[in-house]
Amino acid sequence: MLPGPHYSIEEFKTRLSYESWDNIFGYDENMDIDSSFNSFLNNYLRIFYITFPPQKITERSINNSWGIRMSCRCKKCLYLFTRDSDDTNLKNYYKQYCKTLTSVIKEAKSYMYNNQIINSTNKMKTTWNIIKAETNRLKGPTTSKINNYQNSPEAFNKYFLSITENNTHDIRCNKK
Repeated sequence: MLPGPHYSIEEFKTRLSYESWDNIFGYDENMDIDSSFNSFLNNYLRIFYITFPPQKITERSINNSWGIRMSCRCKKCLYLFTRDSDDTNLKNYYKQYCKTLTSVIKEAKSYMYNNQIINSTNKMKTTWNIIKAETNRLKGPTTSKINNYQNSPEAFNKYFLSITENNTHDIRCNKK
C-alpha cells in the first residue's frame, strides 16, 4: 500500500507520541517560559519536517484556457437565457459576467505575453512577434500576391487585346 496523506498524519502523531516532553513540560525553576516554548517549537518542527519534508514546487505555466473555455460556454448559455427572458436581473447579471470574463481574458493574455518576453532570449523579437500576432500581421505579403502584382500589366494587356479582337469579330459578323 502506498503511503498517502493519511499515513503521513498517523506517522506524525506516532512520532509526537514517542517524543519525550519532560524537559519542556517538567517543572524547572531555572527555565523560563520563552526558552520552554522555543524548545517545544524546535522539537515539534523537527518532527514535522522529518515526517513532511519540504518539496520543491515548480511553477506551472498558468494555462487558464480550460477555465476560460468553460466560462465562455457559461456565457453562451447565459446569453441564450437572457435572449428569451424579460428578467432585468438576469440581463444585468449577464452584462456583469461579460465584463468580468473580458477582464479575465485580458489578464490571462497579459500574463502569457509577459512570461513569453521574460523567458525569451531575444526580447525585442518576441515583443514584435506578439505585436504582429495581436494586430493579425504574422506573415508578410505572400508570393502569390507579389506575382499577381507583377503579372498585372500582362493581365491588362490580354484583357484589352481580347476586347478589340471581340469587337472586330462582332463588326465583321454584323457586316455580312
